[in-house]
Amino acid sequence: MKHIGDPMPRFRAPALVAGRLTYLDSVQLIGRWTALCFLPYAGIVEPAFLDHQADRFDRLDTTLLIVCSGTRPLHRLWIDRPTKPRTPLLSDSLGRLHRAFGVVPGQTPVRCRTFLIDRASLLRYHLVHDFTDHGLNALQEIVTLSQAQETGRVAARDTIADAREEVMNS
Repeated sequence: MKHIGDPMPRFRAPALVAGRLTYLDSVQLIGRWTALCFLPYAGIVEPAFLDHQADRFDRLDTTLLIVCSGTRPLHRLWIDRPTKPRTPLLSDSLGRLHRAFGVVPGQTPVRCRTFLIDRASLLRYHLVHDFTDHGLNALQEIVTLSQAQETGRVAARDTIADAREEVMNS
């Protein structure tokens, strides 16, 4: 089970991205915030809703990833739908990511467990919320505040370093 401040586990998982089956590697996420959402059953979510939310996270320099529970292959889940989501959907049929993050598969269908991971691939937050506009808006506010805090820390460090350099040069 992962704890706040722990590095995100390395993974390479099958993913459905824009209707195509591919693999997604955790190394691809370094340098961006990531919202890793464990959704018990992705079949209940409309592709347009997923893509709308992913676009909103993208404007925050954050990648929204959906981790699907269950053994049904991703392409079978979406094959009969006329539109496929652009949002990356990770398959975790063996439960490796679930175990690494301490998530029990098969929770209430609309409840989601989300892990926010910062640019340095460190776990910053763990939230349980509804996979609705309201729940995801709250998550986006947390991302915004965390990024502002991160930027503030960088600015404070730079100010201290500048002050030290000025004292040294005097």
